[in-house]
Amino acid sequence: MRLSVALLLLALAGVLGGGALIGLPALGGCLIFDSLCVGAWALLRDDGSAAQPLVTGIADGIPPELRKVIDRARGAAA
Repeated sequence: MRLSVALLLLALAGVLGGGALIGLPALGGCLIFDSLCVGAWALLRDDGSAAQPLVTGIADGIPPELRKVIDRARGAAA
């Protein structure tokens, strides 16, 4: 897990825990504030580009990098 995500989750837990110690109305305010902050964080991190596929070239079930390794091994064995 990335450090920034872990720190964000810990900060959110701290805000909610502090609000819970104060009382129910403060907890509600903290929940609204946290939701707004997380939404803004997600929108600010969005660069507007389409999501890229994580794995490409698996039409035959083998990724291209693995295919290169297999072909190299076959060439060395021949």
